[in-house]
Amino acid sequence: MPSLSAAALRRHGPYLAAASALVLAACASLPPAQPARIAKAPQAYEAAHTLAAPAAEWPADAWWRGYGDTQLNALEDEALKGSPSLAAAEARLRRAQAQIAQARSADLPRVSLGASAAEAKQSYNAGIPPAFVPHGYNDIGRLALDFSWELDFWGRNRAAVAAATSEAKAAQADAAQARLTLSTAVASTYAELARLYAQRDVAEQAVRLRQETSDLVARRVANGLDTRAESEQARAGPPTSKAELSALDEQIALTRNALAALVGAGPDRGLAIARPGATTLKPFGLPANLPADLIGRRPDVVAAKWRAEAATARTRQAKAAFYPDINLAGFVGVQSLYLDKLFSSGSDIGQVGPALRLPIFEGGALRAGLRGAEADRDAAVAAYDGALTQALREVADAAASEKALASRLTDARSALAANENAYRIARLRYEGQLSTYQSVLLAEQSVLAQRRVVADLESRAFALDIALVRALGGGFTGA
Repeated sequence: MPSLSAAALRRHGPYLAAASALVLAACASLPPAQPARIAKAPQAYEAAHTLAAPAAEWPADAWWRGYGDTQLNALEDEALKGSPSLAAAEARLRRAQAQIAQARSADLPRVSLGASAAEAKQSYNAGIPPAFVPHGYNDIGRLALDFSWELDFWGRNRAAVAAATSEAKAAQADAAQARLTLSTAVASTYAELARLYAQRDVAEQAVRLRQETSDLVARRVANGLDTRAESEQARAGPPTSKAELSALDEQIALTRNALAALVGAGPDRGLAIARPGATTLKPFGLPANLPADLIGRRPDVVAAKWRAEAATARTRQAKAAFYPDINLAGFVGVQSLYLDKLFSSGSDIGQVGPALRLPIFEGGALRAGLRGAEADRDAAVAAYDGALTQALREVADAAASEKALASRLTDARSALAANENAYRIARLRYEGQLSTYQSVLLAEQSVLAQRRVVADLESRAFALDIALVRALGGGFTGA
């Protein structure tokens, strides 16, 4: 293969140096840099008073096992194995990882083998001198290895690799976010099923209570102590409660269907879901060093951080486009006018040398590309700030609700005890002919309404614990 001699390098060196200087001078000029948006530091978010709480550990990876419910454990395992949303997130992660390899390949030499054979005739009037032009059709052939290597002097390829790597890490965090979303959706739906069953218990109590009242009024009417108006009003109570019971049964069926869909199964899977059992809940608390540690614990925040890193790298890539592309290209092989001489002595061919492409006038495309990359970077940083702000709000909301629940439940239970006493007294007075049916009806409505409130609040503790787990990242530990 032909090579450049030392004498040739000495002879052409000054010209190459001058050409390089001209190349750099002729390149499109970089526009003035735009001030980059800076992400807010965790210390900028004042949350010490709002998030003051007893110390607690971060959620574990399989946090749902802490509730001690084997049926919930089985549902979570099914969901994580058969979820289409998780499969899609994992596919996006594989694609992002493949793009890293694709970006890295730009830094490596490219080699290809080319071969051709043909019958060709040259014009007799195009050769110099004409006597050298072969007559008629002749077979010609060429076999050569072509190679090229882009020399990344300005870091464009390195920036592309950095951007692809950051995007892959963001996709990895997205996959973790999909897992968190699914696992908390299963648990939240399961908690809703438990709440509906608790409400169903209250509805069954209402049917019995109103049936007893209806029977009592019927006896009083038979004894001439009440009118048919009171009797008909009392008779309406049991059917009303039975309708409420049927509505709750419908909601239970729909919630079972939702759970079946979440685990990736058909609706018949929901028929096998039994009533949730009692759950084990830990006392409320928050991990220390919030919000600083939340940055690495929330997969959505981590994904936003890596996308900001990727956008910053793409800004460097856009800047490098203003400088010339320098490639080392060449080929080596054999070529002959006659195929039987293709591998004969003297048929070898070769070439090697630099190839340059420099942007001089691009119609503003490079500047627009850089401005767009800078805007994408600032948008990604703003999205990161927004993700962290939203994460802190979700933690604060869950903490506020957890703190309020204990006092709400205490007050609701006290109110229920008072309503139960009021109903008992109203019933005794009615039986003793000291009050009217309206007093019993009002007391009955109050006690049933308060039973529903207490049942909801007792079930809410489970749902709030799941919301806090979701807000704290569900055991994720990001990079």
